[in-house]
Amino acid sequence: VKEEVNTLQEEVLLQMRHIEKRFPGGLALNGVDFTLRKGEIHALMGENGAGKSTLIKILTGVYPMDAGSVKVEGTPVHINSPQDAQNNGISTVYQEITLCPNLTVAENMFIGRTSGQMVHWKDFEKRTTEILNSLFIMSY
Repeated sequence: VKEEVNTLQEEVLLQMRHIEKRFPGGLALNGVDFTLRKGEIHALMGENGAGKSTLIKILTGVYPMDAGSVKVEGTPVHINSPQDAQNNGISTVYQEITLCPNLTVAENMFIGRTSGQMVHWKDFEKRTTEILNSLFIMSY
């Protein structure tokens, strides 16, 4: 049993513990825990104002948390910006499909992930195809 527990703990990709966030209007998150293990898919659901977007914005570095901790694959991380989140392998795909309607799928997938002025879009398009194909294969 002890070995099985260790295996499950090793498969934890993301762990958020005791997350708190206050805004001038009140407490948005109070001691929220979230764990994501390898192979899992989660949906955050709840009423408007429940804190779903706030939790994701903390995870992706848009908002700072007031209390709590985040670990990626067991290592504590401090996410202070969207770039910090990306450097830790954390990305968000927002449900708003009209966010960048003038961009291609590849351009949307790699927003904010270019490091220089020269962009090799053929490379991004190839990587986009690989990612989308892997998602398709994983769904079967």
